Amino acid sequence: MMRKPVTAAVIWVALAGAAAAHPHVFVESNLEIVRDSQGAVIELRHVWRFDDLFSSDVMLNYDANGDGKLDHDELDEVGKTVGSSIAEYDYYTEVRLGDENPDFNPPEAVMVDYVDNQVLIFFSLKMKKPVPINGKLLRVSVSDPTFYVAMEIKDEAAVQITGNGVGCKTEIIRPDFDRLYAQNSQTLTEQFFADPKNASLGDDWLTWINIECK
Repeated sequence: MMRKPVTAAVIWVALAGAAAAHPHVFVESNLEIVRDSQGAVIELRHVWRFDDLFSSDVMLNYDANGDGKLDHDELDEVGKTVGSSIAEYDYYTEVRLGDENPDFNPPEAVMVDYVDNQVLIFFSLKMKKPVPINGKLLRVSVSDPTFYVAMEIKDEAAVQITGNGVGCKTEIIRPDFDRLYAQNSQTLTEQFFADPKNASLGDDWLTWINIECK
């Protein structure tokens, strides 16, 4: 089924609680695509590293005992908050296989760590049924199209294909923002003035990972 458009998603609003203070959050995203023995995709494993400013906000808001670090229970609270927030926006994940929109199950848990003064988040999305991709183009996006959260997939090395990953190649397709703004500036302005919290952008605005396997 078609997943709902990701709208003005704000993980950081739920965590830091002050949208006006920080207009952007930057996340370095890594993705592992797991295939079964037949070559079908069965799981998407996410690893997100948040920027220093956001991470310091998390420390400030979740270090309940004030000891300058996040212990297990405090990290658990961060994970619950993040999990609840991103669940509303399909975990910033879109999957396309031709005209199909393969669906996935919510993660069993969102795990959090705090390493080198940065928040790390780990979670896994298992596909509801295996997605055969041999000879087909699979497209996966990890994006917030409203750009409250800037999800950066640095390059193809940030994407791994495991399991039966032989014969696969990946390519990162990034939006041509100059063209998109020129073509849609009036529509975007009308959307945001009419309903800024629910203004949404289409697939052309997302960064896509294209995966092709022999």
